[in-house]
Amino acid sequence: MRLSNLFISRVIASFLTLISFTVLAQVPIKISVVAPLSAPFVYQDNSGHKSGFLVELIALVNKNTDLEIDISIMPWARAMHEVKVNNIDALMPTIYTKERSQHLIFPKLPILSFTTVLLKRAEDNILVEDITKLGTEKVIVKIRDMSMGKTFDDAEKNAQINVIEVRGFDNAIRMLAQSRADLVACVDYIANSSLKRLNLRGKVDLVYFSDETTLAFFAFSPNFAAKHDVNLIMDKINSVTDTPEYKALVVKFLK
Repeated sequence: MRLSNLFISRVIASFLTLISFTVLAQVPIKISVVAPLSAPFVYQDNSGHKSGFLVELIALVNKNTDLEIDISIMPWARAMHEVKVNNIDALMPTIYTKERSQHLIFPKLPILSFTTVLLKRAEDNILVEDITKLGTEKVIVKIRDMSMGKTFDDAEKNAQINVIEVRGFDNAIRMLAQSRADLVACVDYIANSSLKRLNLRGKVDLVYFSDETTLAFFAFSPNFAAKHDVNLIMDKINSVTDTPEYKALVVKFLK
């Protein structure tokens, strides 16, 4: 009788342990993420709802993994500060730089890649084969605190080009249209999306000055990275990239 009771007790204990592990496995990993307005990646539609490639990608990730990611939108400089001081778990999309790596934790895998471009007025005869040879006579506008890839960033740091920073891409486009600037630095996806939205195709041209492909990441706060394996997090996020739903998002927003 005692052996029978002992056996039953062990079975019950094993069952309760299994239930406990199952419940723990089902608890989602909650991640707060912040992003700047950067169509087609993240923007607000006419109804004020968040939309864009990364917004719908995160919705797909939330549906298919144990991650529960919530996105907020705020200006780039403020967004980076909030992640640095651990108020928010991650910033996207973020280009790796040595300076940023002192405050943010970068995983091995990126979330996307793009090419840095320059925008110019269609009537202007500006050819940029090597941005380091452009000189400082031409005024280039870019978004404040936003990296444009190593080639551009190094040229700016070494005072080989003349760069003015503004708060938003629309402000940069207005400066170009009003002849207050000669060029605007941007990434190809954002540039094409904005020119289409602002009905400037044919009036503003894209100038490719480098074959360099720039990788963009989720950059995590130190506190979040201390508690979670950020590379495992990115494995889960990238696990949806082979699905038909993901390929449909690429066509919808990036083609």
